[in-house]
Amino acid sequence: MSLVLLFLLTISIVVNIFFVISLKKAFSQIDSLEIWLIDFKNLMNQTYNKLKIIDNRDIFEKDDEVGVAFKEILSIIDSTNNIIKDDDDDPKEKR
Repeated sequence: MSLVLLFLLTISIVVNIFFVISLKKAFSQIDSLEIWLIDFKNLMNQTYNKLKIIDNRDIFEKDDEVGVAFKEILSIIDSTNNIIKDDDDDPKEKR
């Protein structure tokens, strides 16, 4: 009876070690994806600001052919910024 319990305890310890290692890898991947997402949002904001500087007189936006593409790019950037919400208290963002 005690051998069975010892065997089950050993298996439980091995499985728990496996789960801890898996969790560490998952958290590491989540952290790197979160950093990538924040960098992507910052890139989108920079692109949006540069497009607004380029088109400060709404010349591109009012043009028929270029305006459609320009408005589409701006709407993609706006919707991306709305989807990616970041927490102001996140210390990783302030690196």
